[in-house]
Amino acid sequence: MSLLKKTTIRHSLFIILIFIVLTTLRLLWLAYFLPTSDQPLAKKGIFDIHNQQLFDEEVLNLDGEWLYYPGLLLDPLNIDNSKSPQSFKQTTRTIPMRDSEVSTQRYGTYRLKILLNHNAPKDHRYAVRIPAVSTASALYINGELVDQSGKVATDSQNHKGQAAPYTLYFTNKQPEIDLILHVSNFDTSISNSIDKRILFGSASAIEHHQMINDLSLATISIILILFALFSTLVFLFIYPKPIVLLFTVGFLLPLADELISYDQSIITWLHLDYVWSFKLSTIIYLGSSFFFIQFMRVLLVKYHNAKSFKRLFAFYGLSAFLTVVLPISWLLVINSFYYMLYVVSFLFVVVLALKEYLENQKQSTAFIALTALGTMNGIIWAYIKSIYDFDIPIYPFDYLFVMLGFSGYWFKRFFENKAQINQLIAKLQKDDALKDEFLSSSSQKLWDPMNKMVTLGQSIYDNPNNKLMADDKQNLKHLIDIGRSMSFTLNDILDFTRLKEGNLHLHKKNVSIQSIVYGVFDMLRFITSGKQIHMNSTIPRAFPNVVADENRLIQILFNLLHNAIKYTSAGSIKISAHIENNMAVIHIRDTGLGMDDDIQSRLFSPYEQGNDNNDGIGLGLLISKKLIELHGGTLRIHSIPNKGSDVYFTLPLAEGEFNEEQSYIEKEDLHLPIEEHNSSPTAEKQFKILMVDDDPVNLTIMRSLFATSEYAVTTVTSSEMALEVLQQDDWDLVIIDAMLPYISGYALIEIIREYYSLLELPILILTARNYSEDVFAGFAHGANDYVTKPISSLELKVRSRALIDLKYSINQRLHLETAWLQAQIQPHFLFNTLNSIASLSTIDTDRMIDLMHHFGEYLHASFDVRNLQRVVPLKDELELVRSYLYINQQRFGNLLNIEWDIDDNINIDIPPISLQTLVENAIRHGVLKQEEGGTVCVRIKDFSDHVAVSVVDDGVGIDPSILDELQSGSNSTNAGVGIRNTDLRLKRIYRQRLQIKSTLNEGTTVTFHIPKNK
Repeated sequence: MSLLKKTTIRHSLFIILIFIVLTTLRLLWLAYFLPTSDQPLAKKGIFDIHNQQLFDEEVLNLDGEWLYYPGLLLDPLNIDNSKSPQSFKQTTRTIPMRDSEVSTQRYGTYRLKILLNHNAPKDHRYAVRIPAVSTASALYINGELVDQSGKVATDSQNHKGQAAPYTLYFTNKQPEIDLILHVSNFDTSISNSIDKRILFGSASAIEHHQMINDLSLATISIILILFALFSTLVFLFIYPKPIVLLFTVGFLLPLADELISYDQSIITWLHLDYVWSFKLSTIIYLGSSFFFIQFMRVLLVKYHNAKSFKRLFAFYGLSAFLTVVLPISWLLVINSFYYMLYVVSFLFVVVLALKEYLENQKQSTAFIALTALGTMNGIIWAYIKSIYDFDIPIYPFDYLFVMLGFSGYWFKRFFENKAQINQLIAKLQKDDALKDEFLSSSSQKLWDPMNKMVTLGQSIYDNPNNKLMADDKQNLKHLIDIGRSMSFTLNDILDFTRLKEGNLHLHKKNVSIQSIVYGVFDMLRFITSGKQIHMNSTIPRAFPNVVADENRLIQILFNLLHNAIKYTSAGSIKISAHIENNMAVIHIRDTGLGMDDDIQSRLFSPYEQGNDNNDGIGLGLLISKKLIELHGGTLRIHSIPNKGSDVYFTLPLAEGEFNEEQSYIEKEDLHLPIEEHNSSPTAEKQFKILMVDDDPVNLTIMRSLFATSEYAVTTVTSSEMALEVLQQDDWDLVIIDAMLPYISGYALIEIIREYYSLLELPILILTARNYSEDVFAGFAHGANDYVTKPISSLELKVRSRALIDLKYSINQRLHLETAWLQAQIQPHFLFNTLNSIASLSTIDTDRMIDLMHHFGEYLHASFDVRNLQRVVPLKDELELVRSYLYINQQRFGNLLNIEWDIDDNINIDIPPISLQTLVENAIRHGVLKQEEGGTVCVRIKDFSDHVAVSVVDDGVGIDPSILDELQSGSNSTNAGVGIRNTDLRLKRIYRQRLQIKSTLNEGTTVTFHIPKNK
């Protein structure tokens, strides 16, 4: 016999054993409370126990024949003084009645005489428990009204149904007890039937019986309340998901059902009539069944999505609806259907639970099986009890087993999840190490060849003597830009990986802190756009140099100042420095939001940010702190909420004497009074170059690289001197170091650009880092090109000569068109695609290969030489769009839905990258601006004289002011390069423009028409 078969048999035996235990407990409970077989029966309205001793612990059922007077409410006080009861219309009814018959008599009287033992004490206390009678009852004992449920009447106006049980305690001094029970029912069509037993016995016996019921009900109530409270606490403090509240409701509804079943009078405080009380109790009954099935479905792992659950839920919903809208006469008819629904649905989940337990054979599923067994046992015995009319106290052990199953399941799942989490943590740690190793090795291997390719490509592109076709040269330019973007990404990955592993090495030298500060100020100037922030430095002019890696010092100041700007909407950011314990202490003070103690305590944890925002990944301060510590310094933060922060760090001073001169320099705009003049190409081969660097050694080295026969080089050591020299001659090229004191290289370029355009005077900037922010700052301020330090002699000469040649040879119109086409390819899209490919390499290689294939198609289509043609075939443009959309769907998943609505056999030409631009704009500025994403539809319709091309999205829409700028054709930056370029090309080729319709928060439709005669 196989091991699996033996295990299945063992678990099956376990299920059978549990069921036997539950059945045994139920039988013991039943045997203890069942009445003895020698209990008397009432005959013709007489219950004779005069020969029987009534024990204190014995409860009698007043079963048998009661006298019944239909259509008559006997007067208990005058019944013996007027005429004998036999003169009234009289019959007998057996209590409890098996079936309720339809009757036209809406009221009547039940009567029973109890003949007591003559030896019974005269002051003995008795008790009678009247069950719920349809639908109002009033009990008279020896002619006295003692209690009632509802209000008995002979007409519907005075009648009030309630159908609630009640218990009477009384003292009887006579040898017999005359029970008269008035009943009336104007709420339903059935007769005034009593389908449950009436209990009689000594007061102590009834109290004992009642106490057992109360304790059982209290036990069930406490269990359900505790579990509901537990679920609520889990929702509030641990797992705030709606599914947890489902458990809370699932425990409270059975509690309400049990309370109402025990005593319906608890809903009288709602002041409902009998009909709506009946409907409410029925809905609660259905709801408790529904929610039990629902959270059993949640617990089932394998059969969680079984289709039968949906059918059951539909039946429960239909039943609740019918309960509300149908009259009570119909509800009484279909009530048996409700019971069948209850039984079938419960047995269904029981079978699934047992099946899952036998198939999975896990310890956690064993507790679900225990819950299912307890439920099934309760269903079986509820059916038996309804058939034989047992009046047994509430049985709490089924609930105990069900709750034990739930508790055991949750605790077991907790420990299983904890073990699984530990395994995942170990796996993630291993994968993280593999990821770091992969990123580090890949970055190191790719960085050098990538930069060589970019340098070589740039040299070929700048060479005026190359024989490349215009399309090939344009594609080469695209490849160079893509290569540079990839280089920036690889640098970031490499730095972070090295820092994390502790393998980042510094190249320390004497560095002027003043030069670095002003350079970083200008690098970050674009971030302060729109903010009223004033940045200045009060570092003394004679402040000594520090020992630092210039590249990393720029990175430190960039991160800290960027962080200060991010959390300062208006005010000032000041940098100061002083000497303390032979260390330079640099303070960065801002008047921004500040931070409380809790945020400050978490600030240097990875991926933590000052507040909730989407800027960055929360590594800036941590990286700065690690870099400062590598320099031998420390980083501290002092911050007060809503008042600002003071971030200060220390660096070792360079060797040398410190001048105590305390002169403070404020940055201010400098104006260059240069007379306008036109530069014409010169036939001489000697070109004039101006070099600006505060380090004379660097100037000497760079000057030696340029042959005096071709170049006339002039060198200056400050921005002020450069501005003076620029007025004295015509220059072919200016080479400027980015980090200059007081007037940085970026600021100097900006001043020069007030008088010289990019073509009139090319500028080459020298940067310490090859990072994207440095490069962006250089180009943003007006540089034509850049070279990173340490300077490569070949690169400097090639780039310088290329810029000089650019001044005389490049056509401005072609350059602008190329820039427009290039601007449509977003570097971030390429970065994110490469990151997605890298991520999939360790998760799903098949998806990675597929994504790389589409990425290659996208690049091939994007850089196809035909993109510079006037028009291209529609199918080529659609291939580009399909590749682009596939990549985005892999990145954003369910956030991006794509619809295609394209007529067949359309054969036209359209401007290249026009449709792709509109689709990209719809995704980036439309649907992805919404948290829930959205849908983009590409629609191409064939008409008799034209083809309509539309891009429709249900995104955030376009602001009316921006929409007006787009439709006016202005050159505002809000209009966007891609949209403006597409609109201009359509206007130039077809003499028509883009048609844009947009509604905020509803979506945008962009359409253009391609005439068929073009």
